[in-house]
Amino acid sequence: MTTISMSNEIEKLESDVLVIGGGPSGLFTAKLLSGSGLKTILVEKDSEIGRGVVCSGVISKEAFQRYALPENAVVGRIQNAELYAPDGSHLPYNHPEEAVYVVDRHIFDGELAKEAGRAGAQILLNAKVTNLQVTEGGVQATLKTPGGEKEVNSALTVIATGVSYNLQSSLGMGRPEKISKGIQVEVIARDVDRLRIYWSSQVSEGFFGWAIPLSDGRTRVGVMTEGDAATGLKNILARIGPYTNICTDIGRVKRRGIAYGAIPRSYSNRVIAVGEAAGLVKTTTGGGIYYGLISAELASGVILEAFQRQDYSAKSLSKYEKLWRSGIGREIKYGKYFHKFYSRLGDKSLDALFDAAQKDGLLPYISQNGKFDWHQNAVIKILRSPNLRKVLLWEGINQARTNVALWS
Repeated sequence: MTTISMSNEIEKLESDVLVIGGGPSGLFTAKLLSGSGLKTILVEKDSEIGRGVVCSGVISKEAFQRYALPENAVVGRIQNAELYAPDGSHLPYNHPEEAVYVVDRHIFDGELAKEAGRAGAQILLNAKVTNLQVTEGGVQATLKTPGGEKEVNSALTVIATGVSYNLQSSLGMGRPEKISKGIQVEVIARDVDRLRIYWSSQVSEGFFGWAIPLSDGRTRVGVMTEGDAATGLKNILARIGPYTNICTDIGRVKRRGIAYGAIPRSYSNRVIAVGEAAGLVKTTTGGGIYYGLISAELASGVILEAFQRQDYSAKSLSKYEKLWRSGIGREIKYGKYFHKFYSRLGDKSLDALFDAAQKDGLLPYISQNGKFDWHQNAVIKILRSPNLRKVLLWEGINQARTNVALWS
């Protein structure tokens, strides 16, 4: 990994492309553009790539195969799971093969940074963008660094800031529909030998919780929710072991926001947003690494075409949004549609949903036909399953009755 010195000798830097953010989507974009001959500078506000990242680290085997991702970052492999209903009952989910890997994000992101450096990208650490000016002649970024204020001039900028939308908002690109809450801790829980997913109002409002076993005996326990994340996490910990105080476990409790829904526009004049910075996250699970890599690949192709034509206008870059919408846009749309139904279910309805899923043979179908990153077909199957539709319809009627009562 090539690192630029932070000394006062560097006042201004020139590049073809400035990538803002050192997560997977930003690093992969920098690698692809540098490898194609563009002078690329990536700036990361933290002092180290991948350190302290809050993420379940779950990535599909498909993503590893498609992009030759670093295998040395894998700390767990998942084939089977248990899905827990609010009443404590659970359904086994058995996949034909190991379909999901779990990674150490410090190692994973660090390897991606090395690949970007080998491709020729320059990486500035401890560099926070405090101002971004886009003009007809280019993009000027002001950086706050330990060595003082710096300036980077580029023809085009890629925003890869994750769940941070100040730059996008200032450029009129907007923000996601909402930001959900994420919380996670690593504990010793050797009885957890397969992935566990928890649905309950005691765990999460609108989403779910998880316990992910790693190969060394640790377990990542976390919650994605619109409610009280800390209470949801504590309730899961109470179910999997003798944990009474989440602060006494081996890991530090970490929190972060999770984007829900794409931002209104993922491009502007001389600017493209990739990954979670564009809200390109699975609306069913909150996972964003694979979609981030896909968006980076699509963005890089459009950027290379823009340099060939010397046209960095919004019209030229709009092709990027058309491409990702045709690829992962429908997945995001169908996930939101399913979430609209699922998120309003109470615990009794969730218990009924589990019973209906068993009656309809849903899990065997998903096991044989479903894909970890592509949920459209599974969502359609769920919404068409007769017993599941009854549960969703009945809950919708109850919600309507409640709303009428509140307003009358």
